[in-house]
Amino acid sequence: MRIYTVFTPSLLNGIDAVPGAEAVKEGFSWPAFILSVFWALWHRLWLAALIFFAANLVLGGVLVLVGADALSSSVASLGLAALIGWAANDLRRAKLSAQGFAERAPVIAPTGETAIRRYFEVGVGP
Repeated sequence: MRIYTVFTPSLLNGIDAVPGAEAVKEGFSWPAFILSVFWALWHRLWLAALIFFAANLVLGGVLVLVGADALSSSVASLGLAALIGWAANDLRRAKLSAQGFAERAPVIAPTGETAIRRYFEVGVGP
């Protein structure tokens, strides 16, 4: 089981738009760790995708300039990927908050869809 944070669109005429609800997993994001730029594009985090791409280019360029060996390059790349993996879900939360979504509650569930369903079934929704 995982912990998800459920977000719902802001109140519109006093009624929450249930179809627009989203669940964001707490903790490390393996997809973002492995495919950072594509993960960001999938979640419509355009600026994050650009930053991830630029960070990978800059890191690669710096490693070439300093003449880093293969092991050092791998460790540096894994370090950057780990930072992205840890920050990824926080970036999603920030984007949803900026778009006017309200953070409602943490829910324990096996999937994001199940977390949303449990949130509304329990009746803790606004």
